[in-house]
Amino acid sequence: MLRVLVRLLISAIGIVMAVFAFFILFIIYGNRDVGFWSVLTGALAGICFHLHWVKGKETLERWHTGVTLRNLNIVGFVSAVTSITALIWYLFLTFYYQIPIRPISESTVITAVWSMICGKWGITLMYYSNKYELLVQEGASPILTDNA
Repeated sequence: MLRVLVRLLISAIGIVMAVFAFFILFIIYGNRDVGFWSVLTGALAGICFHLHWVKGKETLERWHTGVTLRNLNIVGFVSAVTSITALIWYLFLTFYYQIPIRPISESTVITAVWSMICGKWGITLMYYSNKYELLVQEGASPILTDNA
């Protein structure tokens, strides 16, 4: 139960940080790229929070099937690959064009950091959706039963 609480806390921190990043870096400073990555990060952290919540309440099998967890795994994979690709792109732009951190509205360094954080949440979603999919499959009834 303690592990679930720690995972819930980490996911909640991810959601809160993404919301703060959206309002501060996008709304106040006007960095649209960071706004996109922070919204995507918040969504992925929210999905992870949901998975940990239903796992902690022991209602995972009622909420999800193996198919839905497999689809979440694919969402995590696509998000991770896209985010890591964006990280490489933003770092290339930063070093090739020597873009400074300030002004924040045009900073590609901050955007690279948020795409990396988004990639981390994509990988986390992949890991836990796969882990919980295996748990759901273990709880499923076997194909062959003994009638003896």
